[in-house]
Amino acid sequence: MRRLVLILLVLGLSVPAVALGVRDLPGDGTLVVDNARGTVTVRARGGIIGRFDQGRVTIVDPILGDGGVPAVYGYDRINVLGPHTTVYVGEDIRFRLIGGAYRVTVQGSGMDISAVGRGVAILDGSGFSDQPGRFQVNGGTWQPMPDGSSTLTLGRAASTTTTTPSERDKGKSQVPPGGHQG
Repeated sequence: MRRLVLILLVLGLSVPAVALGVRDLPGDGTLVVDNARGTVTVRARGGIIGRFDQGRVTIVDPILGDGGVPAVYGYDRINVLGPHTTVYVGEDIRFRLIGGAYRVTVQGSGMDISAVGRGVAILDGSGFSDQPGRFQVNGGTWQPMPDGSSTLTLGRAASTTTTTPSERDKGKSQVPPGGHQG
């Protein structure tokens, strides 16, 4: 019981710190996955925190040092596939990556994942249509995990407005170069 209280206290204190560490920049999007089963892959620049009851998480940190060091807790086995890729397997695993570019793939059950940034998420709840879990992207409505692979965009591109001369002159009276209208 003490261990559970300690874990909940540590998690409760770390969530606000993590939230402050990730800045919500213009154009950033969000992904929230709640009690899902299947596969969730997030390729983005930003931050991600998550946990799952049982399964594996593969973390690819393509640019070492561009963000915080990945933190993973509770795994039973670890498999380092190279300098940028590590797989963690087990039950009750928690992970976080704050800042920088990353690719995280979680295959498991009881997934709770939150990501902020710009990039792409691929959700696949194939074979779990009875209780697939749910997700929300970019502050939209809650939806059940897709029964198949579905690609979602996190955030939006920075909007740039350019005006062409013809658009700029719409609605204005056309005055000839001499300054007098005939």
